[in-house]
Amino acid sequence: MTLHIAFILILLVVALILLATERLPIEQVALLLTATLAATGILSPQMAFQGFASETVVMLACVMVLSRRLMESGLTARLASGLQRGTSLRPRATGAWLMLVSAALSSVVTNTSTTAVLTPVVLEVARRMKMHPARFLMPVAFASMMGGSATLIGTSTNLAASGVMSRLGLAPFGVFEFAFVGLIVSVAGIALLTVFGPWLLPDPASRASNDTSETKPFMATFMVQEGSPSIGKAVVELGLDAHGVQALAVGREGGRVAAHPRRKLQQEDQLILRGSGAALIKIANDPKLALAAEVSAPCTPPPHQIIAEVILMPGARWLGQSLNAMRDLFGPDLRIMALHRSGQSDAALVGRMRLKTGDILLIEGPRDMVEAIDRDPDLSLLMPPRPGPPTQREGVYAVIALLGAVAAGTSGVLPFSVALLLSVLALVLWGRFSLQDMFGMISWRILILIGGMSSFGVAMQVSGTAAWLAAGLIFVLGDFGPLAVLLGLGVLTILLTQPMSNAAAALTLLPVAIAVAHQIGADPRPFVVMVTLSASLSFIAPFEPALLLVYGPGEYRLRDFLRAGLPVTIMSLGILLIIIPMMWPLNIATP
Repeated sequence: MTLHIAFILILLVVALILLATERLPIEQVALLLTATLAATGILSPQMAFQGFASETVVMLACVMVLSRRLMESGLTARLASGLQRGTSLRPRATGAWLMLVSAALSSVVTNTSTTAVLTPVVLEVARRMKMHPARFLMPVAFASMMGGSATLIGTSTNLAASGVMSRLGLAPFGVFEFAFVGLIVSVAGIALLTVFGPWLLPDPASRASNDTSETKPFMATFMVQEGSPSIGKAVVELGLDAHGVQALAVGREGGRVAAHPRRKLQQEDQLILRGSGAALIKIANDPKLALAAEVSAPCTPPPHQIIAEVILMPGARWLGQSLNAMRDLFGPDLRIMALHRSGQSDAALVGRMRLKTGDILLIEGPRDMVEAIDRDPDLSLLMPPRPGPPTQREGVYAVIALLGAVAAGTSGVLPFSVALLLSVLALVLWGRFSLQDMFGMISWRILILIGGMSSFGVAMQVSGTAAWLAAGLIFVLGDFGPLAVLLGLGVLTILLTQPMSNAAAALTLLPVAIAVAHQIGADPRPFVVMVTLSASLSFIAPFEPALLLVYGPGEYRLRDFLRAGLPVTIMSLGILLIIIPMMWPLNIATP
């Protein structure tokens, strides 16, 4: 092991720790890696920054614009709503139908967009069937990832891996190169979840609810202001039980004390409460209590304001910051009333809590500002607003542009990246949206992550780290044959997707896959296909954006994803191990 290899491995470990603990935003980690590689001379500045100006970045940005345009137009939402007619009163048939729709739709738009569009539909279907949506939401999200793996544009992982391959000396993937594999995985996964879903998924009977939003526990902090009638009252006298709200603790000068029923409240006490969002809003509006919410404005929404729930996505710029800091940046017009964090049982002053991936915020503000949040890549409305019918015409234009780009790219008339860019620019010139709108639809955080991690992948190759890791993998598994090495790469990729994003894991291990193939004298393409699809088909932890979108509405726990996701991941890996050598022969050279 050389000093360069040791340094690259240390950088990798540090990056994994930072990504897993969310101490820094993911794009900041990617930029730090790139800057460090250039500053230490491992990569020249030109090589280090080449990933940010790659063809992949342009393609991914164009796919983001077209997918976002389809979502905002309401066309996909209208199609999804019409799909409710295909549901029945039989849970298994309904689940299979929803998964089939999810897999098909995600092959055209991104899996995250598909899940976001279908979530309101699933909630309505579950309400109508008087079942908890946990029975359907996770399978729908899984199916979106399976269907998205079938095409180059269905998931950012496939597109990112394809783009970095040219920098590593291989031809990029075709638009439909994974279509057969994605089809087989989708059919097998839907069948597995349909047959064994009642045992793998959370028991809907134990979570029966007609309105999950009413049962989701939020935490909020209220202040006992000067002149409040609550001063001198015991906690039990506030009547919180009538609202279904629990007092967790009382914060006062000198520390925090338990919210004992007989505890007398004092002026400027901070009362930490937990209950449904609607109940906490009622508490804030109760003049008999006169408890001021942690935000200065009253919670009663005027006619032009609405209440909504938003979830923090992986890598959001808010991660690690306090809720009060986020409130300051939001401004006074858009107010954060309360916070829900899965598994959070200890009392905490909400404004001082450090934000984490998956936190759900109860917000209040003007309708246009709330709806604008859905265009922020760091936040997602749990119930996205449905645009009016006139905007659905814009969705038709976006579909035409997307299909035209796919046709031009697959037929060889134009490179796929050029076809995508021309399709987006055609919509701009046609007046469908402005350049400013286009830039607002792009998740720059994802582009920075992919640009930085692709440079790190190149560094692993030129420093010899990829070859060193490949030699270690071959040393452990080489005696069991090339299929065992192929399987080892898949397992290693899946393990790496747990602390980092799926795309980042694939970009990190692609150089290792190529080095493994060269050392055993095989064609590198099946090995890079294994890494790419293993990253796209990792269902174990809810940190993929598509899974995170259903984490809150389904009231899932981490073990729920492990219980259902592990069998689906093992099944997908088994299918890949069988089909990849058939479609992409290993072609091992004989001595």
